[in-house]
Amino acid sequence: MLEDVIYENYGLTMERQRMEGAYQRFFSGHALFTIVPIAEVNEDELMERLKMSHFMQQQGDQYVSSFVMSRENTYLSQNEGNLFILMENTLLEEPRPIKMGSKLSKFHSRGRTFAEPIKVCNRIGKWKELWENRIDTLEAVWREKLQAHPINDFEKLFVESFPYYVGLGENAIQYLVDCEIDENPTNLDAGTVCHERFYNDMWNGEYLLKNPFDWVFDHQSRDIGEWIRQHYHRLPQTFQPTMVQFMNEYQSNLPLSGFSWRLLYARLLFPVHYLEAVESYFSSRKMGDQRKLEENLEEMLEQSHHHEEFLRYFYEVNEVPIQNLRIPKVDWL
Repeated sequence: MLEDVIYENYGLTMERQRMEGAYQRFFSGHALFTIVPIAEVNEDELMERLKMSHFMQQQGDQYVSSFVMSRENTYLSQNEGNLFILMENTLLEEPRPIKMGSKLSKFHSRGRTFAEPIKVCNRIGKWKELWENRIDTLEAVWREKLQAHPINDFEKLFVESFPYYVGLGENAIQYLVDCEIDENPTNLDAGTVCHERFYNDMWNGEYLLKNPFDWVFDHQSRDIGEWIRQHYHRLPQTFQPTMVQFMNEYQSNLPLSGFSWRLLYARLLFPVHYLEAVESYFSSRKMGDQRKLEENLEEMLEQSHHHEEFLRYFYEVNEVPIQNLRIPKVDWL
């Protein structure tokens, strides 16, 4: 049993166990522990995450989870043939409310001075390739469904809508390429510790936990863009005031360069919300999940004109001096 493995390997008793997302957590004494499953051991990746964790703690971030060494002097443990790593958080109080923009900019400021080479967790300069691969994979599915003819309502919606969203994705890729050609990054555009997917609830839960297994090394606009995307889709009618506040908070510590604004906009142009809905549908085997995704896609297509407005007025709403920064707009929006 897992409880026996935890006690034998770490000398800890599992109290008040809970599942939060993909992670099982438990208390032992006054500390909160997270069990991180490891599907495939990549020693380079684990070492990079360990180094980033240590570094961010050294920079003063007390909410970063620590790797726990077992009694066998290893970070890896095994339960019923499944590998895992144990993470610990001892500071479990966080003043409320959180100024999310300020907190994120401070996190990025700390991560920007990280000087160790990062390979496995590095995403800098890789957006174009990753985006192209994602579109190409889905385009192959689209061609297959088009030739075989859609067999249900979701496939019909997908076949009809994909050309529009692939066009949006290609616009995002071109906008990204033009930025990298036209703009020279400033000192404020150095890579930093970011998240695979940053969103509001990540730091707004009962306890503030900063898990290195959620991190990648990338440009700051990654986290800003993903927070804005999630916030917009959660509150499409009332997103503006909180988004502007978030951006003002962030920029009070870390002003964005023209290069940063353009990377951020490219990321918002890329239709991740659509791609994820379609990818999830075709990978799901549960009828209930598929029905929910079909409803999600229907709503997304009905609201596409609002999404275009969000993109069209993004710079204006955030009072970005696009002429001074020589930032191009997307003409067709």
